Parts: sequence; C-alpha cells; structure tokens
Amino acid sequence: MNDKMNNPAERIEDYLSGQMSPEEKLAFEAELKSNEDLSELLRVYNKIETDMVNAEKYRSQEESLKETLQTLGEKYFKKGTPVVRMNNRRQWFRVAMAAAAVLLSVVALYFIFSYNHSSPAQLADQYVKKELSHLSLTMDGAKDSLQQGMAAFNDGDYERALQIFEEVYRVHPENSDALRFAGVTYMVTKNYDMAVACFDELSVKKELFSNPGLFLKAITLFQRDQPGDNEKAEQLLKQVVDQKLEGSRLAAEWLAN
Repeated sequence: MNDKMNNPAERIEDYLSGQMSPEEKLAFEAELKSNEDLSELLRVYNKIETDMVNAEKYRSQEESLKETLQTLGEKYFKKGTPVVRMNNRRQWFRVAMAAAAVLLSVVALYFIFSYNHSSPAQLADQYVKKELSHLSLTMDGAKDSLQQGMAAFNDGDYERALQIFEEVYRVHPENSDALRFAGVTYMVTKNYDMAVACFDELSVKKELFSNPGLFLKAITLFQRDQPGDNEKAEQLLKQVVDQKLEGSRLAAEWLAN
C-alpha cells in the first residue's frame, strides 16, 4: 500500500480506471487540489493517452491480420495437402498440439480484428457488461450506507440498491458517488431516462476535479438506442475527449473505430 502511495503513476492509473474506493477517490481528488505536481501529471497522462489512441494505429494491424490469416490458410488448410500417417502416439500428440495452436491464433486474431472494428455503440455495450455490472467495494469492512448499497447492487438487488443510493444523495447532496451509482443502477435496469437525468445532474457538478457525467450519459444513450441517440452519444464522446473529462481515453479509442 505504501509503495503505491509513493507511486503517482499507479495512483493516477487506478483513479482513471475506476479502481479506487470512494474514500480513496475523495482523498485523491482533495490532494489534486493542493498538489500542483500531481495535478499536472494527471493532465499530462490524459494528454498522452488521448494523443496515442487518436493516431492511426489500426491501419497496420488490419493489413498484418489479413496477411497472417492468408499465410495460415495457405500453410495449414490448402487443398491437396498430403495426409500424414500417425505412426505413434507422440507424433499424433505433436500434430494435434500444432493444430490447436494454429486454431487459437486464428481465433485470437479474429477477436482483435473484430474489436478494432467495433462501433462505439458496441464498445459501450462491452464496457457496461465488463465494468458496470459490479461495483468495487472497499476492503476495510466499512458498513456505511453507500457500501450497503453497493453490496445490494452486486447481489442483483437493484431496487434496494437504488433506495440506498437515492437516500444517501438526498441526505448528502455533495456525495457524487451516490448520484453516479444511482445512475448506473437505473442504466443496468434499463430505466434509461432516469439514468440520463442522474448523469445530467452529475455532469454539472463543478466541484469535481474529474467528472464522469458526460461519459456515462453517452453510454446510456448508446444503451437506450432510440432514434438519434447514437449520434448524440458520439457528440458527447467528442466533447469528453476535447475537454479531457473522465473517460476521455476510452472515448477516444471508441471514436477511432
């Protein structure tokens, strides 16, 4: 723990990827306001990440994939390839392992190619399933209301979780995490209009050093998928990138596809 506290890069990575607990996040944001070096490092980190993903990085990958698949096909699946007689178990095992390795390579390349050519809406859907289906709990055994709401969410008791998050936010309107979690709960239960309302309110909170409101609203619009939603969501992602808001790294990656 002390090693990580002394490593600003690791702390920034945890902060941007959402790996910090609510308590750690609040402490980190408080430090950002008083520590100019840490604040500047975060800005530089965001700038580098955004510039890297905006580069035309997928063009060479696509050509490489095509060449690799063509080579594998000619080498292993060309018609007329002579049949090898299996004289012993060891020889059969080696051939089977080689074939399995080729198959795994083809499958891996296919998924890399598919990911690089997924639409922003598809990538947002993958993000929801991977990152928003479970809320990270702190490891200190705290039993405050927000933690109880997160536990209810992770157990699939979304109604109970929503009650807790909304009550916490009613009593503590400065608790942006309660508002964010309420919005996420509305999103995963497909109450998209309420989720949008939560993220709209979150996005205008000026006191937050890093605000995920617009990024989460864009994801919600992709999920709702009503006429015009995808276009609005992509515009929001561009705004997130331009203003270097929370989620700008992923937003830039999605828009590059």
